[in-house]
Amino acid sequence: MRKTFILLLAVMFGLLTLTSHSAVNAKDEPEEPEDYFQLYRYAGRKWLLKRTPKSGNEGGDSEVTYHEFEVQNVWENKAQYTQNTLDAGKKDIPNSVFEITVDFDKDGTVFKDPIGFKKQKREKVKTEAGTFDCILWFAAATFDGDARLWRSVEFPGLVVKQDDRFGTRELEEFRWCPGESGYKGDDKGKKKKKKKGDAEPEQVDQKRLYGNKGSLWVLNTAVEKGERGYKSWDVNQYEIKKVTDEECVLEITKLSQLLEKIKGEEPVEVIIKFDDSFSEQLEPPGRSILERTEQRITEVGLFECSVYTYKDEEGRAGRVWYANEWPGLVIRRIVTGELYKAVTEIVKFEQ
Repeated sequence: MRKTFILLLAVMFGLLTLTSHSAVNAKDEPEEPEDYFQLYRYAGRKWLLKRTPKSGNEGGDSEVTYHEFEVQNVWENKAQYTQNTLDAGKKDIPNSVFEITVDFDKDGTVFKDPIGFKKQKREKVKTEAGTFDCILWFAAATFDGDARLWRSVEFPGLVVKQDDRFGTRELEEFRWCPGESGYKGDDKGKKKKKKKGDAEPEQVDQKRLYGNKGSLWVLNTAVEKGERGYKSWDVNQYEIKKVTDEECVLEITKLSQLLEKIKGEEPVEVIIKFDDSFSEQLEPPGRSILERTEQRITEVGLFECSVYTYKDEEGRAGRVWYANEWPGLVIRRIVTGELYKAVTEIVKFEQ
């Protein structure tokens, strides 16, 4: 019963993005952001809302839960994201993942004013995830009593905080992109998001990654297989140890999930020739199709990626993201088959 109620709350939460018409004082009306759809523009964007229930609501939930969002794929005119409900320990609740497609249309459901609410004022809201410029919306005497909703100005469609008689929701985590107001990362050596009018970059050296001694990156692969969804992890570090005009030496080292070397595991060296075979390092093996170009936020920065689809040696469907500015650098890979899924993510990158 509790799980059903939580899922119902998630659906109710989504319905808050339906349309209404209201007004706010002209001085509080913000200008539109440079990119109205930037919340969903970058794949890998994640945010987490913490829901804290209020006591005294018969039949209501009584435990803290979380709503986790992640932009999975981005195309020119739309994006695909997932919404997942987590328990108090931030663990998955079975059958609570929803996959949603949002069109880049200002009249789309997710961007419209919440039905039954009226705009009140513009104010700053400080959360665990950062400080957001918001518009406060208010609804009186609704089925759940008075309700307040704070929505971001910089990220149209983003609920920063919500309060009603059943409980509160507030942003606890948010993955910012370089150049945005709350970004606090180190931009050194990392790609910043493109702005309108930016000049196109010069052609990238195809050997920029493999021809650079000391380049190092770590890929973490999570594998889920079998009827019971048995999970395992495989972490590998790649480092360019030696470079000549003709070739490079790539050292591959297995690591623990803490990114530490595993005792007894010896590195493997691979020689990569800078000849006609070098192109094999830059694209998926076998037949592949270039699907799209996508900007993706990762733990190590923002990358513009070429996204390919392909079949692996066992005939399973694969999709892989290669960094355009670092030819051959895998940013993400997903391989799916019957009772099998492997997701690879870059977790470290040094140059």
